[in-house]
Amino acid sequence: MLKEHFGKFFAADPRRLHFCAHSHHPWPDATEAAHRQYWIDSNALADRKWDKVFGDVVPRAQANIAAALNLPDPKQIAFAPNTHEFVTRLYSCFEKPGPLRVLSTAHEFHSFRRQTRRYVEAGRVSLEEVPGPPWETFAQRFIEKARSEPWDLVWISHVFFDSSFVVEDLDAIVEAAPKDAMVVVDGYHAFCSMPVDLSRIARRAFWMAGSYKYAMGGEGACLLAVPPGCR
Repeated sequence: MLKEHFGKFFAADPRRLHFCAHSHHPWPDATEAAHRQYWIDSNALADRKWDKVFGDVVPRAQANIAAALNLPDPKQIAFAPNTHEFVTRLYSCFEKPGPLRVLSTAHEFHSFRRQTRRYVEAGRVSLEEVPGPPWETFAQRFIEKARSEPWDLVWISHVFFDSSFVVEDLDAIVEAAPKDAMVVVDGYHAFCSMPVDLSRIARRAFWMAGSYKYAMGGEGACLLAVPPGCR
């Protein structure tokens, strides 16, 4: 039933059997139409294309994503070309002179892990990583650690990229974070791979994802759900 929406992907190499579950997914035919429409609009509107981008395209994209994530306000959604940029933006919010106290896991994706470990090397971050195994006790161990110290940043994946482990107690983990801590959930490997309902944590936590993998939208389109009223 869905294959009819991916005709051009399969026609490009009819012999290919595509079993990829983690990286480049088939792109639906609608994505070619979208790229073509952008080309047409850019030529027809020139600099005035931004009126259409920010006046029409972005609000519609925000509304679709908010509906998929059960967010209370579509305007909570911000965009960037990649999640590395979001990591940089979020770290740039801190003005603390000493090293930031960061709590995370030993299973974060490269965008956070590489930047954060570089900050550790530079003396700008003090990082503690909670190991996943034993998996049956992970959530409780993370909650206890979140409550134990005055962290500046608590960062955790919704689904671990290296094991597909799903953090089921996300609400409790977000609630356990110190009141003044920034809480960020990397939802990239959850977005469009499983139902996601952010309504209970939307006012407290950032949640980021992108379109490259399970959303099948290609590179260059990542999103960040921002708590309302966040400066």
